[in-house]
Amino acid sequence: MAGGGAVVKPSIKILHIITRLDLGGSAENTLLTAIGFAQRGYRVDILAGNSDNPPSDNEKKALENGISIIRMKQIRRNPSIVSDVIALFLIYRHLRAGRYDLVHTHTSKAGILGRIAAKLANTRCIVHTPHGHIFYGYFSRMLTDVFVHLERFASTFTDAQITLTHQEKRDYLSRNVGRADRLYPIYSGIHLGPFLSPKCTPLEARAKLGLGNSWFVAGTVARYVPVKNHHLIISAASRLKEHTDIHFAFAGDGELHGDLVAHVKECGLQDRFHFMGWRNDVPEILVACDIFIMCSKNEGMGRAFVEAQAAGLPVIGTKVGGVAEVLDEGRTGYLVGPDDVDGLADKIELLYSRKSHRDALSEACRKWVNPKFSVDLMIDKIEKVYTKVLKEKRS
Repeated sequence: MAGGGAVVKPSIKILHIITRLDLGGSAENTLLTAIGFAQRGYRVDILAGNSDNPPSDNEKKALENGISIIRMKQIRRNPSIVSDVIALFLIYRHLRAGRYDLVHTHTSKAGILGRIAAKLANTRCIVHTPHGHIFYGYFSRMLTDVFVHLERFASTFTDAQITLTHQEKRDYLSRNVGRADRLYPIYSGIHLGPFLSPKCTPLEARAKLGLGNSWFVAGTVARYVPVKNHHLIISAASRLKEHTDIHFAFAGDGELHGDLVAHVKECGLQDRFHFMGWRNDVPEILVACDIFIMCSKNEGMGRAFVEAQAAGLPVIGTKVGGVAEVLDEGRTGYLVGPDDVDGLADKIELLYSRKSHRDALSEACRKWVNPKFSVDLMIDKIEKVYTKVLKEKRS
């Protein structure tokens, strides 16, 4: 029997299509889903565009579990009519040759191209996970409207769409994208063990990272891109200059690296900010911190919040997307507006100045996420969706 109680179906062949296997939450979710189903006896492949990021541990684990990862350089994040048309044809050709029973697309670009190609190739079942929507925070209003119309079109032949939160489902329905009975909220699963039981102590982690033992450290793990809104954290930090022991650790990298460094310098905070680049030791990064902050302008769910809470860190997030479902406001963290510099500064100062309150939130954090956001629970729920749509197509 499979972990979700359903009979293992080794004859079922699944293809996951994603724009890029980078180090973001959508890629990790896709990899963990593919690995989970491969371990339950399904035949699984992944088709993805190229990425400049180093492969994650989960990408290596996918290969170890017999999952083929096919790279297609024509699948690109930015719109390009020529590349997109070529990618559509190549995906279609791969689907026809591979004879997949179910195609599961991920993210916006791969979701549109992959679903159209799957429809043209007469793939039996089509499932899509957007990993958050692009209805605000990413593009101009005109381009956003184009994507909304494309999403409406693709939803007409999508058998099931998995949203990361209930709020994301409501956002789709409010824009007439998809049907309520075909939208399934399923939280993005995380291997909680490394965060619940880190391999090192806070002091050991700080020594490794060059962080002072007496500092109050606010950590962030996110790509340096506009939607992640790192500039809000820097602006809030400038309001807290009198607290010289408050430091900020940014794990990640991206197109805004130079702009962020310049903003920090402009605020005179060079000694307070620590840019750590891409890391494969996120549990050790988190154990070195006192709190976690991520101030996205748009966020489907925010896996990083779950990881931080599993590590016992009170979190501060923004009132966007499904973030409110990932933390328990007042018990495990706080929410502020995506442009509220003063509100963010106030919450940082609150957690900095009241250690007993911080400790109470820390204890509640681990109880909140475990097992609610576990990988096994996610795989169980996705398997039920797969089983349902496959059964409907057979009948």
